[in-house]
Amino acid sequence: MLKVSDLTVTRDLSEWGMPGQLLVFNTETGRSFTVADQDWKRIVQGAKAYGEATPQIQTTLRKLAVSRYLVPHGEDEIARAVQDFEDKRRHPPRIFPLLTVTTACNIACTYCYEEGIKSQHMTDEVIDAVVAWLERRVVEDGITEINPGLFGGEPLMRPKMLLRLMDEFNTMMERHGASGYFYCSTNGVLLTDELASQLSARGLNQIQISLDGPAHIHNLRRKGHRDQPSFEESLRALHIAVDHFESVTLKVNFDRQNVGYFAQLFDEVAAAGLRDRIDVKLEAIAAQLEDSSVSHDPDYPIPPESPEMANAYTGGWKIARDKGFRVDGSTAHTTPCMFTSEHGVIIGSDGSLYKCISMVGRPEVSVGTVFSEQYDSAYDRQMNATKRISECVEERCSYLPVCAGGCAYESVVRTGSYEPRYCTKDSLAEFHFKKHLVRHEKALVRRGMRPLNATDDFPVRLSDTLPSPSVGGGCGGCPSSGGSPDGGAPGGATFIPLDLGSLRRR
Repeated sequence: MLKVSDLTVTRDLSEWGMPGQLLVFNTETGRSFTVADQDWKRIVQGAKAYGEATPQIQTTLRKLAVSRYLVPHGEDEIARAVQDFEDKRRHPPRIFPLLTVTTACNIACTYCYEEGIKSQHMTDEVIDAVVAWLERRVVEDGITEINPGLFGGEPLMRPKMLLRLMDEFNTMMERHGASGYFYCSTNGVLLTDELASQLSARGLNQIQISLDGPAHIHNLRRKGHRDQPSFEESLRALHIAVDHFESVTLKVNFDRQNVGYFAQLFDEVAAAGLRDRIDVKLEAIAAQLEDSSVSHDPDYPIPPESPEMANAYTGGWKIARDKGFRVDGSTAHTTPCMFTSEHGVIIGSDGSLYKCISMVGRPEVSVGTVFSEQYDSAYDRQMNATKRISECVEERCSYLPVCAGGCAYESVVRTGSYEPRYCTKDSLAEFHFKKHLVRHEKALVRRGMRPLNATDDFPVRLSDTLPSPSVGGGCGGCPSSGGSPDGGAPGGATFIPLDLGSLRRR
């Protein structure tokens, strides 16, 4: 006997031009399909009484069970989702330390969470301790793959120190037969061909460079300490990067101030000849802690729990896709993050250890230091996710596999503690539904869905302090059949058109 999985969600498509049709998707597998409402009722009934179902219905039920839409009646898929989460966040063979090589920066982003944190750089002593600490993880924890991230501040401000750090890492990894590669997040202003060659030769194969909109918007948000514009320098860096690194990502940090300018940004990047050479990653700006020195308008960040956030992500993804860009698969990915991953750690420029990138420089949430053998007791408290997901388990929430209690940083912002869950179910429900509509728009339009409109179908409240943008712009704002490249989709969803026409009553 089978049952509909608690991780399977159905949404009516009448509003989207498909009356009497449902979109069915599973949050565990990322798969989806459309089906007539009456046929879905027959599937549900057939699952309850498999032996009484017709051969055609039984065949359909078996296919849906293979894809996890249906599960054996005695199976607890929520418990399995919790175990999967535990397995994913405790991945002993791999460690991905994020190294804050400096907290200094050559530009002053209006929303940077490091605002007010003392500028300091990793010293030779700290570098040696970082490498020694990670070597202990290799030896004691059986790590076979190390993927260090080079972060700041602006990591390229200290090139000699950066290259020495990479050399020390490579020597250590070679000594233990470990594999891995470096990745880097930078504003790109200081990137040159010579430096790019040096970084690439040492194993940097993935780089992420930020642009927050077309030039006039980007330069409002990401400018030098003397108000120098940075757009052209960051765009120049993208051109250098694609000639030297295996993977180049354009990161767009967004909120209500710039979310309406996605289309104009992608047009400018495409005009620069970069469309087929980069991925796009969208990342929402978070609210700041109460004692933050950030000057960014607190009304700009979009509440993560709101459908508005889902619209911003999926609408931006649609615009990028319609303009021919690939969207990074980690866009809007929430779990497991560094906070809950056993070997996810941020190392500050003074050697302090943290479990959340937004908490770097705050000693009250540090979980240790590279000058000690192990993490301290705060690590175990922060890694204890049981309390955070207990309510989700009790509610048998369909979105547990893609949430696991929500963002710990957002919990800290709102409650002062990382222990309570931060429920974003309303946003997740809208995001995962519209994600499937966007990803499979071309197939769905062929089956009768009306084309999506980036302006009307993904509404976001825009800031009224800037000139009104053309939110969609070009093909992003016009009805589209979704004929452009699909790109990497968050969640790796697979669409299965399910034709049950032969099962309908005549």
